[in-house]
Amino acid sequence: MFDMYDVDMTPFWNRTDELAQIRRRLGRGLFGYVTGRRRVGKTALLGEAARRFGGLYHQAVEGTPQQQLLHFSEEVRETLPIFRDVVPTTWSECLRLLARERLPKLLIFDEFPYWVQGDPTLPSLLQKWIDHDLPRYRTLVLVSGSSQSMLYSQFLSQAAPLYGRASFRLDLPPLSYRWFCKVLGYPVRDPASFVRFSLVGGVPHYWRLMPRGPLLRQADALYFQPMAILAEEPTHLLREEGITGSLPKAILDLVGRGVSKPSELAARLGTGQTNLSRPLALLLELGLLHRELPFGESPRTTKKVLYNLQDPALAFYYGACLTARSGWPRLSPRDRQTLLYRHAARVWEQFCRRQHPGAGRYWEGDVELDLVAPLGGRRFLVAECKWGAVSPSQARRLIEDLKVRFHRTRLARTLPKVSFRLLIPKDLPELANSAFQK
Repeated sequence: MFDMYDVDMTPFWNRTDELAQIRRRLGRGLFGYVTGRRRVGKTALLGEAARRFGGLYHQAVEGTPQQQLLHFSEEVRETLPIFRDVVPTTWSECLRLLARERLPKLLIFDEFPYWVQGDPTLPSLLQKWIDHDLPRYRTLVLVSGSSQSMLYSQFLSQAAPLYGRASFRLDLPPLSYRWFCKVLGYPVRDPASFVRFSLVGGVPHYWRLMPRGPLLRQADALYFQPMAILAEEPTHLLREEGITGSLPKAILDLVGRGVSKPSELAARLGTGQTNLSRPLALLLELGLLHRELPFGESPRTTKKVLYNLQDPALAFYYGACLTARSGWPRLSPRDRQTLLYRHAARVWEQFCRRQHPGAGRYWEGDVELDLVAPLGGRRFLVAECKWGAVSPSQARRLIEDLKVRFHRTRLARTLPKVSFRLLIPKDLPELANSAFQK
């Protein structure tokens, strides 16, 4: 084994917009929640917000309500003196005590689902407190948690007591490739840097786990060694979200392997498409799966849909790790590198589309266009995303082929002014620094 990066993960990276959104809502009696996939940095954001804005942060623990209330009282008693003399025994009593205190401008309850697991009546009690007591304060109350499915069930289900009570929702996205390079000291323009990024994506916690060393040794330590750091991470992620049964897991496995059409998924799983509606909706809601429509088409007018995994680490696990894990030790270094670069090519396509606002893939019959994006006015970009070295003569042939394919589609009759482009690794600096890639 070799050393991990000695990276101080406490500095705050690229969450300026999120902190600004929180700051704008201070001074009002509001209630909201913060979402984002596991390990993306929700706790770090909330802790930083409490530090910057003079707020009170508390992270719930698993256990009985009595244990949780004791932990809460011990942690907040310096800021809320009423809890120095009284340790509430119920959440109802705790909320009554809060109503008698002078609250800070920001109150944060992290890992909120642990409290709900301990006492399912808490959302109803909190609803009354939000309706009757919170408006008297100039306090922003935020809750968050690792389980996104639990949060969604509390706030987005019409039958839930807290439905409609949240006036603020903050979705925390993964960090960018540019920040990955900046934090770990990799050159943005080096294709190997992007391949490394494709193994861990924009999840800061995974960056901390990435060891020093050559690319192949990093992949080995992260995914393929007997005690590989990220080999079980998807299992933990699904368990944390309460995803049970074989069907959702099988869908992720197949989509990771490139099965992207609903009809193909149903055929491979030996079931009807209607039976996939609920597990697909759940995976989409949690952000584990992404649904694509052809560029310019509406869900009201098209039945053409493709599914893919947007998270690079999850895509690598299902698209490469599961299929290659048993044979990885016997692969030559060249074959291992080919496997990594093949995965990076898939991530590159998605990366290119994300750097162009409004971009999408387009497919029609046997023609597929990697990227179509509006450029403003009546102008559009049509691009081929190619991962790997391309000579000038190859580039010219690829552009000509792209033009031929485009003119075979209906888009050619609807997009008035089109520019054609080949996006290859040498474009990394430009794309990484685009205004859309914060």
